[in-house]
Amino acid sequence: MSSLNIGGMPILQMTKPTAELEKAKPSLEEIGKDSPQFSEFLKQSMKEVVVAQKDADHAISELMAGESKDIHSTMIKMQQASVSLQMMMQVRNKIVDAYQEVMRTQV
Repeated sequence: MSSLNIGGMPILQMTKPTAELEKAKPSLEEIGKDSPQFSEFLKQSMKEVVVAQKDADHAISELMAGESKDIHSTMIKMQQASVSLQMMMQVRNKIVDAYQEVMRTQV
């Protein structure tokens, strides 16, 4: 066991992994079983963005028609839709950047 001491106080203690810890580690096959595919994750995320946009549009329509007088919740829904769309655009940009980087890689 090794430790990192600063001023006589132990800060970090490292131990060697035991056999029990090694057995507890999942295999590569087990890791991918329960997790959704990346494409399914993206589809679900895009659906959530569309739902947020529709919810904000509905809140705006109600406010303009006079059916609702709660401008605060309408503004909150609009901001939630805006932030979710911006987040989705940033994820898209990162995916495109990663794809372009892979295409530039020489084999």
